[in-house]
Amino acid sequence: MIEEDKIVFHLSEDLLHLQKVLLDIAKDIDLLCRRNDIQYYLLGGSAIGAIRHKGFIPWDDDLDIIMNNDNYEKFISVCQEQLDREKYFLQVGERDWPLNYSKIKLKGTVLNEVEGYSIHPDMSGIYVDVFKMDNISGNPIIGRWQYFCGKCYLCYQLAERHYWKTSLKKRAMMLLASPLKIKLIRDFIIKQTIMFNNQETKYWGFLYGRTRWKTGVIDKKKFGKPMYVPFEDTFLPVPEKWHEYLTQVFGNYMKLPPIEQQKGLHLLSVDFGKY
Repeated sequence: MIEEDKIVFHLSEDLLHLQKVLLDIAKDIDLLCRRNDIQYYLLGGSAIGAIRHKGFIPWDDDLDIIMNNDNYEKFISVCQEQLDREKYFLQVGERDWPLNYSKIKLKGTVLNEVEGYSIHPDMSGIYVDVFKMDNISGNPIIGRWQYFCGKCYLCYQLAERHYWKTSLKKRAMMLLASPLKIKLIRDFIIKQTIMFNNQETKYWGFLYGRTRWKTGVIDKKKFGKPMYVPFEDTFLPVPEKWHEYLTQVFGNYMKLPPIEQQKGLHLLSVDFGKY
């Protein structure tokens, strides 16, 4: 049980409005995925929100989904053909911006984010993040090598995004990844990271986010078949063994964070346009 009296936050009209718009985007994504047999899951805080709050974490200002590499590639392909281009813009990772995940952005809106997140003003619409997982070897030595290569590539991508207004540790890691500016080295690192994507493995790895080995590499059985659970006024999918997944990644996920941490990470201001 969560302790409702320990939730201390101030929901601005903008935040509530933003969550409503994010939910509408998620519904459209879900419909697209269902029609095309694409499996995906709510990720991280969005999954916590689904289980703990039956919707958004009250102070959350984003929504993230994740899928394995095969479904991710299919999703990008399907979006090229079926996404409502009048309404949405597909920002493809490594094509339209440096990082290795994509975004579905709502046209006619503007989302101003905290320093270090935004990239181009013309790509600043309200969005849902679409992340991918790569196949990771069950051999702990090879698996950790893949993890290391994935993190090196992430640091290179962050540097390419000019993400320098961050912690000293992350800036040092970005500098250490500078050899990846050489295409031959970069291609080698990428190949090592995804070397098992065409083979069956025991694990999936979310290597491009703020994860450690123990929280980013997860047994595929914990994801299993997506389980649709209540989320605000609809149903969205979480991992089949959601308790095991959330416990591995967050520990006691039902425990609320300290009051000072009950705040969003992204939102500065937002223009909803006609939405």
